Order: sequence, then structure tokens, then C-alpha cells
Amino acid sequence: MGMIENLTVAEPVQGESLAERRLMLPAGVFDAAGRVHRCVRVRELTGADEEVLFERAYGNAYRVSAFLARAIESVDGLDADLDAGFAANMQLGDRDYLLLRLRQMDLGDAIHQIMRCAACLEKVDVDLLVSELPVRRMAEPQPTYRVQLAENELLLRLPTGADQAAIETLALANPATANTRLFARLVLDINGQGAPDEAAVQAWSLALRSQLAAWLEAHAPGPDLFLDLACPHCRADMSYAFDLDAFFLPSV
Repeated sequence: MGMIENLTVAEPVQGESLAERRLMLPAGVFDAAGRVHRCVRVRELTGADEEVLFERAYGNAYRVSAFLARAIESVDGLDADLDAGFAANMQLGDRDYLLLRLRQMDLGDAIHQIMRCAACLEKVDVDLLVSELPVRRMAEPQPTYRVQLAENELLLRLPTGADQAAIETLALANPATANTRLFARLVLDINGQGAPDEAAVQAWSLALRSQLAAWLEAHAPGPDLFLDLACPHCRADMSYAFDLDAFFLPSV
């Protein structure tokens, strides 16, 4: 159990082929023996898949899980049911990466958006290529990591789609409370005292909570969806996080 090291953005990735619909996950999924599997094969998308992705009766995390369960055909070397539960337990960066590449393969590399500058209120055309979004990859992915934060030793794992689903509604109402629930799910041990519950996480210092949030952000694998953008009219900062879910399909 070590630290995450050697995150890279190098492309193309050895073993990956968009033409053959063979993708290499930035982190990977683990089997019962702790072996990591990173090569995923996906099929061409259909209108039925589009309907699943845009079923508004469910939250974003649930819909992505159901969608990916349909799109994933196999994971090399892994014998498992590739259902929505499997997709929910994938790390967030791997889920985002699959969405990114499926969008690129089936709907094209180019994405066009129209935004409005908050400073001068002018409309701004934004064009980007999916293939140019950098991707952070783990050199040696592991199921858990032991880290030192604010004079505490934590054993933790990285967040999954199931974690996202657990805090999705809460995050809209109170992001701090959502963090409490998330940290209680991710931290498996603190200072040898076992896994904390939400009440224990509430009592943590702000220093520990902020350092944990920063660590998770800095070490999470997957696409870097933050775009640096300046208004061409007034030069105001228009940087934002690219909403992969919202822009996966151009019909909405």
C-alpha cells in the first residue's frame, strides 16, 4: 500500500486502439486477488443506450452506471458480471475516461459550445477536441493507499460511482455535509482506530478535511476536465470544468 506516483498525460497509450474499440483505463478494476485489470472493450452505441443515459428519473451517477454496463463488452482477464453494480464500483476517473472515449469514437472528436461571458455578457464560441483533453494515468494502481495528512495516518481508497451516487443529492444542498459522507466512505482506517463514521468525520479539524480533499483531487486518475479559457472580447477569465455528462450527446 503506497502512494500514487507517476501520473502521466502521455498519449497514445500502449495497447489502446479506438479503431478496435479497445481502451486502457487510467486506473483499472481489481479482482478478488487484488490484481488490476485495465483493458476494456466497448461496443458501438445505439439509440437504446442514448435513452438510458438520458433517463431523467434517475440521478447522473446511476444513469452513467447503467449506460456503461451496456457499453462495456469485456474486461481482459476479468471474469465478472459487467452489470450496473460493476460499473458503479469503478473509479470515477475510469468512468469519465470511458465516457470521454465513447463520445470521441461514436460522435466525433470536436465539440462546439456557446457560452456567455459573465463580465461583458458577450457570447463566446468554444471549440475543443476530446482527444486534446489530458488524462492522468496511474503507473502502479492499488486498491488502497496509506497517507499522512495533518499529523494523521489514513488508509483510504479512491472514490467510485457508488460514492458519487451516495452524495449526489446532498452535494447540491450542502457540499460540506457531502464531504463528510464521502470521507466516511473512503477512509478505511485512521490512526489505527478503524473506519470513522460520519460523526467522527464531522469532528475532524478543518485542516485534515481540507488536506484530504486536496489529496483526492491531486491524486485522482482520469481526464483533466478543467478548461482554461479567457473571453476574446474583454479577456475576463471564463475557465470552467467541462461537464462530460451534459455534453456527451449533442442533442440536448
